[in-house]
Amino acid sequence: MGSHGRDAEHPIPRYHPRMLRHILIIALALLICLTPALAKPIRLMVEFAKVVTDPLSGFDNLQIELTPAGQQAIAEFTTEHVGKTVDVSIDGKIINSPMIQSPILGTSIMLSGPYSVHELQVMANRLTDKTSTVEVDLAKKQR
Repeated sequence: MGSHGRDAEHPIPRYHPRMLRHILIIALALLICLTPALAKPIRLMVEFAKVVTDPLSGFDNLQIELTPAGQQAIAEFTTEHVGKTVDVSIDGKIINSPMIQSPILGTSIMLSGPYSVHELQVMANRLTDKTSTVEVDLAKKQR
């Protein structure tokens, strides 16, 4: 044969069907294990944000009202990652790392943390003015 074809010296490898099945199972297992590492952070579209006081605890929280696109994004992300810890960031700074107990299907998210009312108000103003961004991603320890 010429230089472009296969000859007896370089035969095309043939695999037994069982071996192909094992290779496929291993490939699928790797894909399933690596899926969390491939999860991409989502950027939430914010309608407005405000500081609210939790009537039960008395603590001040940041309530973020989402646009319909933001609601859909958080619903899909949290449905896919129930039981996992996520990092919620504003302008790249992690402000909260909650565990997703169940999908978030509402119109808003509530964030708490060791922030003063003034710090929360600044975050709320920047989110409402669209000068800040909110991202949600799997916590680094899970990626």
